[in-house]
Amino acid sequence: MGAFFLAAHFFGDRFLESIPPKSELVEVSGEIEWANRASKKGRDVRFKIKEEGTFVHNGFGSSLAQDIHGALTGKGINVTVFADLTEIQKPMGHEYSYHPVYEVIANGVVVRSYEESVASEKRGALLFPWVGLLFVIGSIYEYRKHRRRYWFKT
Repeated sequence: MGAFFLAAHFFGDRFLESIPPKSELVEVSGEIEWANRASKKGRDVRFKIKEEGTFVHNGFGSSLAQDIHGALTGKGINVTVFADLTEIQKPMGHEYSYHPVYEVIANGVVVRSYEESVASEKRGALLFPWVGLLFVIGSIYEYRKHRRRYWFKT
């Protein structure tokens, strides 16, 4: 698993998509029809803008998801989002497919800015190699600790 984290960090740009530049995002506005969290402690907030489609905000941390969900629930909430309409996320077992959003403005108040989303992704990218290194060191430690006990047992 540690090797995966390290490989994803160093070679991830070839198979992992990062946040696109703001100039490539599409501004979508409208009234919220519904808003749900993926789970009680989940980090995803899924919502539908009337006559515009369904969207998802994937963030780090359940408190951020709670703040966004709180801003989007209620009657007559007008929202403006900056979404990547070229990417579609379809969770298993869901009837809707979602476009990811990177900026959320509810009733004129910025709930999550594009710059905050980019900074959050960069912080996560800094954590990735350390977690990978921790797994590699832990694996080596466990192997060395138990190699005499399990080495040739079948």
